Amino acid sequence: MVMINKLKILPPTLREKKRYIAFNLYSQNKVAKDTLIPYLWNTIINLYGEIHASKINIWISDFNFIEFKDNINKYTVIVKCQRGYEDDFITMLNTLTYFKGKRIVADIIGISGTIRAIRKKI
Repeated sequence: MVMINKLKILPPTLREKKRYIAFNLYSQNKVAKDTLIPYLWNTIINLYGEIHASKINIWISDFNFIEFKDNINKYTVIVKCQRGYEDDFITMLNTLTYFKGKRIVADIIGISGTIRAIRKKI
C-alpha cells in the first residue's frame, strides 16, 4: 500500500502578493488570448530581460472581446502581476505598438489588489 501525502497550501502570510491590472486593448487585428500571452512575455523579456521578467510574473486572468467599431477591435484584459512590479508592467504596455504588422494600443483602466475590486472598475 502506497501512502501519498497531500501537498499543504501555503498560508496567506507566506504567499507572494499580487496586483491586478485592467486595461483596454485596441487592435486593427483580431487578437486571441493564446497569441497575446507570448506577445506580452516576449515584449517584457525584450524590455527588461529574463530575470526581471520572471519577477514580474504576469498571468492573464480575464480576456474579453468588447466591440468592433471603425475597423478597430476592443478587448478588456485583466492581468495578474507581482506586487511592486506594476509600474514595470504598465511601462511595457506603453511600449506596445504593433501586433502582427498592425497597430495596437493599450489603455490602462486601473490597478487593484483583488479581482473583485478590479472588475468593479471595469
